Amino acid sequence: MQLMVEEMFERLLKRYCSLTQVRAMEQNVRGVQLKDVWNELEAAGLPNALADEQHGGIGLNLSEVVPLFVKMGEHALPLPLAETMVARALLYRAGETPPSEPIILATSISPANAESIETGELPHARTAGFMLLDCGERLDLYSLEDSKLSRPLGRYSLSARVSANTRTVRASIQSHSVSLREIGAFLHAARLAGAMQQILRMTVNYAQTRSQFGRPIGKFQAVQHQISVMAEQVAAASMAVELAGATGNLLPDPLSAAVAKECTSAASKVVGPIAHAVHGAIGISAEYDLQLFTRLLHEWRAAEGSESYWAIRIGQSLMESDATRASDFVRNRLAI
Repeated sequence: MQLMVEEMFERLLKRYCSLTQVRAMEQNVRGVQLKDVWNELEAAGLPNALADEQHGGIGLNLSEVVPLFVKMGEHALPLPLAETMVARALLYRAGETPPSEPIILATSISPANAESIETGELPHARTAGFMLLDCGERLDLYSLEDSKLSRPLGRYSLSARVSANTRTVRASIQSHSVSLREIGAFLHAARLAGAMQQILRMTVNYAQTRSQFGRPIGKFQAVQHQISVMAEQVAAASMAVELAGATGNLLPDPLSAAVAKECTSAASKVVGPIAHAVHGAIGISAEYDLQLFTRLLHEWRAAEGSESYWAIRIGQSLMESDATRASDFVRNRLAI
């Protein structure tokens, strides 16, 4: 079943989400093309991949859909499909019927009991219809039609901060200790891993075909060294995502999700600059595909906290635990 879903998803992405089509969708976020792509994803049942079969879902677990999350980054899918999968599964389990439109996940940064809520910068907010908001003890569902979105960060950015009045909430469910920040961080980590895999392939191909001084630049030791550093970072990031998703449940382990986000965000700081260094000036041109992915690296790296935020969270978690030698070592060193 898992392999069939992966193959189907790959075919859909190749047919409806080429990089030329992604560029067009970025420039027209409310256009027919985006709706057509979403309708195709719906027809394939992918937004319900994590939902139980009794709710019309496919009934997959997290480890089975992680390859799909990675492919979303690899193809720069401009829709919050991963977030919608998680949101629908949570809503169905709470007895609520999810909306048919794409759903983003968010964490409120407003004080408790405030009349209006604010979020941080949310990737794909401009192509979503609803938002599932973590308010601590509950998860609230808002329609983005009733909310206000901030101005885009860049010309083609799909991210936005969201503000909404608490009186417009459409549904509310108990969180049961579910943290949408860790979940969102993991989903962005998977996208980062996929995007960096694509960037690595593009860079290797360019180095093999671009000639200078009578031979491909990939034959020069300095370029080979840079690409090997990229490959090392991409492999580590991909492994961190795979391990974090190997829970067999609906949600990732919080600490593993934090490690995956820290690892992928840190790797993106290395992979992007090396890719542009190898490509030279062509890499930043609007007509070339590399800049599309490196733009996304910047957005996804910051989403739900960059590597420094998650490194602190990981350190705090280790210091509070007696289960690892690493925390004992740090404790002893601090005591000296």
